[in-house]
Amino acid sequence: MNTTYPRRSPRHAAARVRATLHALALVLLVGAAAHAQEGAAPTADADRLVRDGNLYYAQGDCALAQYFYQEALKREENHPEALVGKGRALTCQTAYPAAIDAFRQSISANPQHIPAYVHLALTYQEQFLADPGGHGGRLGDALDILAQAESIAPQDATVQNTRGIVLYQVGDLGAAQQALERAVELATAAGLAERERSTIHVNLGRTYRDQDQLELAQQAFRRAVVLDPTNASAHNNLGNIMYRLGDCAGAEFELSQAVALAPTSLSAVSQLAIVLFECGDVPASIPRFEQALQLDGAVFTPPLFTYLARAYLQQGRVDDAVRRAQQGALLPPESADAHYYLGRAYEARRASGDLENARRAFERALELDPGFESARTALADLR
Repeated sequence: MNTTYPRRSPRHAAARVRATLHALALVLLVGAAAHAQEGAAPTADADRLVRDGNLYYAQGDCALAQYFYQEALKREENHPEALVGKGRALTCQTAYPAAIDAFRQSISANPQHIPAYVHLALTYQEQFLADPGGHGGRLGDALDILAQAESIAPQDATVQNTRGIVLYQVGDLGAAQQALERAVELATAAGLAERERSTIHVNLGRTYRDQDQLELAQQAFRRAVVLDPTNASAHNNLGNIMYRLGDCAGAEFELSQAVALAPTSLSAVSQLAIVLFECGDVPASIPRFEQALQLDGAVFTPPLFTYLARAYLQQGRVDDAVRRAQQGALLPPESADAHYYLGRAYEARRASGDLENARRAFERALELDPGFESARTALADLR
């Protein structure tokens, strides 16, 4: 009997190889862990396993990190760092209920261990962001658990920083600002690592920015860059503020730094492209827009396609403009701008049927935005 198996793409084959290697690694690690256990002090062995878990967590392998934390917990049931590590690894895999259980177990066993409170609050927030409708009360839960942490450690900068993050998500910008300003003071006094202090300054800068306190925001983001020049988010935010303040050269420099540090960041690459376009360097913006459209999440940002269509139009690359404008107009949510520039692209090409397509695009733009005068004028000119 002949059996025909479906052909698999190279990507599927590579995925199967990775899965096989991952499984083999786990088998070897189980054996290594069992061997290392012989004659080793349980606490020391647990500490070593936690360090290994932290290493894999930092590398983004949350499943393997979870394995090491669980092995550590077999040696020491309520090891504080192992419980928190397990919770973080589960959160990383979006296993929120199991992560919450791990953090709560840690708090129950080690009520003074502040990282468990902090990460539990962050997991509540992440669960809310993943499903706001189903977990609407999670931000309140996060603030409640942080209040408990604050009563235990009122001088802990990470508690105030996390409180600021959650309050920012709630939309209470004034309270978030106060919490983050307090976090900055506490982190400085405690001599917290510069990288951690940089992150707090970025969080504070966002609260200033969203309250239109742009000069204060710029100071906070600049301080974040000074503290940690490798903080891509700090460069990205500073570049955006400098652009809003009219400093194109400074904005391009900072955003270029962000892209160099985080070349797969859709935010950094797309913001650099937009700033280059808006500041008049249209030729340089085109490869950046194209780079952005290759990144994860680009299909959820239809304006990028419209911007790129406009850039191609300005460079006389009409067919490219039509292609990108068509893609942007098809993406939800429908945008009057996208249909307007699609109409402009068709109008510029003027091949067979293009003027009729342009008319339909302008009409659709007006359906979406009846007050769009540029679309109304363009439609009138066609007639």
